[in-house]
Amino acid sequence: MYDALLNDRWQYEDPHPEDNGILLSNRIHELCEQKLLISDGYEEKNLRPAAYTLRVGPDYIDSEGKFRHFTDEEDSFIFEKNSIVYVSIKERLHLPYYIIARFNLRVNWVYDGILLGTGPQVDPGFSGFLSCPLYNLTDADVTIKRDQDFATIDFEKTTSLLKDYPLDKKKELVTASQDKQLRRIGNETYSFYRAAELKPLKHHKLQKLVSSLIEMREEVRKWRQLGIGSLIAFFGLTLSLLAYGANLYRQNSELSRQLVEEKNELRQATERISTLERDVGRHKEQTLPSTPLVNPREHKENPK
Repeated sequence: MYDALLNDRWQYEDPHPEDNGILLSNRIHELCEQKLLISDGYEEKNLRPAAYTLRVGPDYIDSEGKFRHFTDEEDSFIFEKNSIVYVSIKERLHLPYYIIARFNLRVNWVYDGILLGTGPQVDPGFSGFLSCPLYNLTDADVTIKRDQDFATIDFEKTTSLLKDYPLDKKKELVTASQDKQLRRIGNETYSFYRAAELKPLKHHKLQKLVSSLIEMREEVRKWRQLGIGSLIAFFGLTLSLLAYGANLYRQNSELSRQLVEEKNELRQATERISTLERDVGRHKEQTLPSTPLVNPREHKENPK
């Protein structure tokens, strides 16, 4: 059950400092019961083993860049092919100062060709509603409904927050800090998230967003067309290179075979020449007459 004192305390002090890493479902549920992590819109059935499933919120910006709000009469919209929309999440986040969050699109949306454009991390101390762009890179329209499951968020602990300070001093130091500005506390340097609560689609400047979305949609369409053509060209080039490489391989193999054969023939010819030279030498030794040696002096004293 919700306890305002626990909410205030656990925002600055970890109830389980011995635990590390990503929170499992039991720890997520424990904090959400005290309106931390998810302070509004929490549903126990959306818990996962080490994450929570987020739902599409009431506010969105459609494929034409127009700000929209779901109603009972219009509780869905068409996410046009090759376009971009902005959606907000239904759940309001409220992170303690020792926990970060990361969220991403559910796998089944990714398999349907939808991509999520978002940052990798939600800082400790964040409060408010997340919003994000969705990209439909397929050639088919997609229907998005209010409260539809679309993203998964997980939570991970940071290092200790002001470990040697009592609760009241921690609250004083954090609340007196300016948003994301460095502050020296003792021998350590901190930066705290102290921005005002983030409203759905709060930071989007609509007059710039409309033209930007339309331009991006045209770019997506252009790159998709170029991508198909480039892919075909790539496969064609690849096949040509493979065929050329196969021809080179066959030619090299044939040249190597011929070279080996010529080397063998040369070796055999050299052996035949050596054999012939030995035979000629033996034949000469056998046919030449034996001539007695004559002393030159004796030849001179006894001339014929």
